[in-house]
Amino acid sequence: MTEAKAVGNNLPISWKDCTEIGRFIDGDSVDKAEHKLEKVIEKELHVPYTKFDSDAGHRSGGESGGYPVKAAEEVLQLVRSAKSNGEDQGLNPSAMKISNVITNQGPEVATPTRHRGRTSKSAHVKVFVSE
Repeated sequence: MTEAKAVGNNLPISWKDCTEIGRFIDGDSVDKAEHKLEKVIEKELHVPYTKFDSDAGHRSGGESGGYPVKAAEEVLQLVRSAKSNGEDQGLNPSAMKISNVITNQGPEVATPTRHRGRTSKSAHVKVFVSE
């Protein structure tokens, strides 16, 4: 089984949102995952929060969730990159599935002068695609 991947390091997004998005699209076909993420960006489809759901608001349907637009844009870019990498490796584009999404917390970068003490979030995300 051949795999292709796309890696994003030090992305300026919440790694918790990336984890929930990864659970949301894992196992889907690449086209379906792209469609889901585009709907999240347009705020038409919510990402169900299952692991990091404390203090998360509920959506229609009775489950907690949200619209992590910034994280969805970055993950969508990685999914498209993984799809392109898979095509370059000879994988069939119509049969590609998201086989794994790995998210890790990135370094916290402190702002140098203004707003002393504030840190910005970052995340490392890997998207794996296979046939």
